[in-house]
Amino acid sequence: MSIKIYTVSEITQQIRDILEGNFFGLWIKGEVSSLRMSSTGHLYFDLVDKNATLHCLIFKNKIPTIGIELKNGIEVIAFGSIGLYVKGGEYRLKVEHIQEAGIGKKFFDLERLKKEFKAKGYFDRKRLIPPYPQKILLLTSPTGAAVKDIINIVKRRSFGMEILILPITVQGDSAKASIIEALKLTNTIEEKIDVVVLARGGGSNEDLWIFNDPDIAKALFNVKFPTISAIGHETDTTLCDFVADRRAETPSAAAEILTSSLENLVEQIEFYKENMKRSINRVLNNKIQKLKLYSTKNIYLRLINLMDNKIIYIDKLSDGMNSNINEMLRVYDNRIKVSREKIAGNSPSSKLNLLTQRTVHLKEKLQSAIASILSQKETNLKMLGSKINYLSPLSILDKGYSITLDKNGKPIKSIKQVETNDALETLIKDGRIISTVAEIKKGAL
Repeated sequence: MSIKIYTVSEITQQIRDILEGNFFGLWIKGEVSSLRMSSTGHLYFDLVDKNATLHCLIFKNKIPTIGIELKNGIEVIAFGSIGLYVKGGEYRLKVEHIQEAGIGKKFFDLERLKKEFKAKGYFDRKRLIPPYPQKILLLTSPTGAAVKDIINIVKRRSFGMEILILPITVQGDSAKASIIEALKLTNTIEEKIDVVVLARGGGSNEDLWIFNDPDIAKALFNVKFPTISAIGHETDTTLCDFVADRRAETPSAAAEILTSSLENLVEQIEFYKENMKRSINRVLNNKIQKLKLYSTKNIYLRLINLMDNKIIYIDKLSDGMNSNINEMLRVYDNRIKVSREKIAGNSPSSKLNLLTQRTVHLKEKLQSAIASILSQKETNLKMLGSKINYLSPLSILDKGYSITLDKNGKPIKSIKQVETNDALETLIKDGRIISTVAEIKKGAL
């Protein structure tokens, strides 16, 4: 049985898919804490209660739409989705809308409605919006900015698209009945309508709250034609947005959705048109060139032009070769200069001069050393000579003593060394005395 081993990236990716796939469109109540602005302009804070903390983030482009001043310690209700920062392994609530908790009941009721509608399948049916719609039924206020924006964009980006306007009241006490009646009336239309657009321009949460009405949302769901909900601004999300077949962030965005495929088609047609023009021109130019070749004059001129081109080409080659040769000569000249400097530094005469100087220097050092040694030796010799003279037996001669040698030249130390008639030699200070032994006597002096 094999065991599945996940990498950190793999398990984090699965966790992110679970979090972001199941925890979106949430309203969460809590107290603001640790509020701070990052260096990049994004707003970070925590939502806390007595038992838990939830990290939150409002992106820089969403901050102007908040509508309240966030402070640490205030209680708010935040709307958004859970996202996972993969690298840090942290999950946060990415806030799209935030309100003070004092108006929270309406939001909680809306959240309850969303869960009920989702459980009944109102959010799951998403019919395809035709890519090239020809007839649009627009449910909106005929005097509002939304209808003008949609008409202007459709005129600019499409042709032949027909817009039918069914006026409704989008604000006030009569708005609910007006919208529901218009949606029901839509189902009585027998001719083919490609798309029904429910549109309202931007406004406050109170202004847009009518589109969170469950009866209006059900009536929109029951429209027999594909529907687009285009309510408020990008950050505004209503119950009608969830039940419609497609949500547009703004009325202008709805017009762009309706015309995007058609605009792409027009761009493709223009692209193919330009390609055809270029292809036709290319074929015509080729034919024209071939016709010109049949003219004798044109052939002559063409040959002349060809020769001129060859001459220019040869000139450019020559210039290039000369430039390369000059560069090579310059490089080799530098190399020769360097080699000469090396040869001059390593020539025999230079080395001989250097050796001669070293020889003279060594000779002077040797002579000085020899003289020093000789002087020292001479001094030592004199000292040794003095010691030898002092210790020499001959030195006693200067004091009046003499030395007597036997016939063998050895100093006589005992009478046993001589006999009568032996020839003796006596050394004195200024000479020698030769004598013969006449008598030998024992005893001291």
